[in-house]
Amino acid sequence: MPFAQLPRHLINALVASEDRRFYEHWGLDPRAMARAVWSTLTGRTQGGSTLTQQTIKEVYLREHSPIVRKLLEEPVLAPILELNLTKEDILYVYLNRVFFGGSAYGIEAAARVYFNKYARNLSILESAMMVGLLPAPNRFNPHRNFELSRDRGIRVIEQMAEAGSLSRSAADRAKAQNVIVTPSRSAWGGFYPRSTGIGWFARWAENEANANSVPSQRSGTRTIATTLDLRIQAAAERQLEAALRQHAQTRQIEEGAVVVMRYDGAVLALVGGRDYRRKEWDHVTQARRQPGSVAKLCVYLAALGAGYTPDTNVSDAALTLGGRSVRNFDDRYLGDITFAAALERSSNTAAVRLAMQNARETRDVIKALRVAEEVEGEAGDLALGTYQARLVDLTSAFASVANRGRMVVPYSVQRVQDPAGVELLRRVLPARSEIRQVLQPQQADMMRQMLAGVVQRGTGRAADPGFWAAGKTGTTTESRDAWFIGFTERYVAGVWLGNSDSRPMLGVSGGGLPAQIWRAVMIDAHRNV
Repeated sequence: MPFAQLPRHLINALVASEDRRFYEHWGLDPRAMARAVWSTLTGRTQGGSTLTQQTIKEVYLREHSPIVRKLLEEPVLAPILELNLTKEDILYVYLNRVFFGGSAYGIEAAARVYFNKYARNLSILESAMMVGLLPAPNRFNPHRNFELSRDRGIRVIEQMAEAGSLSRSAADRAKAQNVIVTPSRSAWGGFYPRSTGIGWFARWAENEANANSVPSQRSGTRTIATTLDLRIQAAAERQLEAALRQHAQTRQIEEGAVVVMRYDGAVLALVGGRDYRRKEWDHVTQARRQPGSVAKLCVYLAALGAGYTPDTNVSDAALTLGGRSVRNFDDRYLGDITFAAALERSSNTAAVRLAMQNARETRDVIKALRVAEEVEGEAGDLALGTYQARLVDLTSAFASVANRGRMVVPYSVQRVQDPAGVELLRRVLPARSEIRQVLQPQQADMMRQMLAGVVQRGTGRAADPGFWAAGKTGTTTESRDAWFIGFTERYVAGVWLGNSDSRPMLGVSGGGLPAQIWRAVMIDAHRNV
């Protein structure tokens, strides 16, 4: 979108919300930086980046280390960008590149995805809602929670009034504007003869094929051979829907997701939600949620790497951290217990103690297994899983353990051909000796043994399929997320239940319904194999 075609109220909303001194500073805002440092020191979170810094991040530095980027690169590059571009140029680049959620990059794409209109036709409230998405595009997505997104837009309008870019009377009129969000769909489309649930997998496969093809090969008709196993896909859809049909209303569950893969990362089934026709949002590959106690996988792996064994004693005694008590799920505290027993009962106090002793090593494991992009916070956050992660990444981390510490990268595309049958892309699997070792084999083997104990004797007993299995339960505060992720001798699978707007469920824990769904899917998957 050329800058001249962008609504003035959209520009004003962006500046008022994201960088009120944008037209006054030279790329860096010392006041905002000082506020950000102070908020960090006082335990709050407040950004200090200018729109110029955010533009540099979007275009050049997205894959760079956050610490290096914020402390070294942005302070040097932001003034240089200001010397070479006008303020309008910077806004033009930013608004055409930034992610707005819903697979939409750039304001024009976002306007069509959410409101089915051109960006130049956005109303003041619609523009404010677009700007309100930027701090957390997936959380404030109006397809997931319209009221929350609208409230964010009203807050941005208030900021415009405070900044003087909108009069009080105009702000009041803007707040009352009618907003119609278009049904959740993309331009992707597709027809699925067996079930619409395959849409999530098909969409992800096309994105993967495009990411591994040159631009000239992304248009026209192509045939993409994938890793999809229709039998296991049908089982995953059937078992998830049966559980939600029975429990969704009484347990206040809106959504669920299932992914099944082989040890090498080949994704065999992917169910991104309850109804693809109603909501294309994929809770397997797009949603980032708190993993809860599933995150203990990385804490225990770090401790194993530091010399612990399944028989090492660890304290499960009551613990207070930062003036707050660390609670075990059952409010029982057993004193010294074995490392394996602590994992089996998902002891929070033991996990926090381990994370305090091995915080750096735990972060290294999270990074090595690609569980999360950036993990901030203290030991309690690492141990209790209060950071954000995708189901597909968590499941592939468990696959790396199942694979004796060899790195597993999930994939769906095996081969791409053009209409003439010419092969455009073929996945060539590396030899086992060439796969990167991210964990020591003995470290992975001990974790396999301990995760099997979780299913046999611990919180994951409801997942026991009647043959060898290993896994971990996870439940977040107020049952906002419930997980079970694990593996058998043949498959690795993850199950998540929750609500798109993070409303609490009623009495749902990872060792309950998610574990039962996982068990049912695994029993079906292993039939006749």
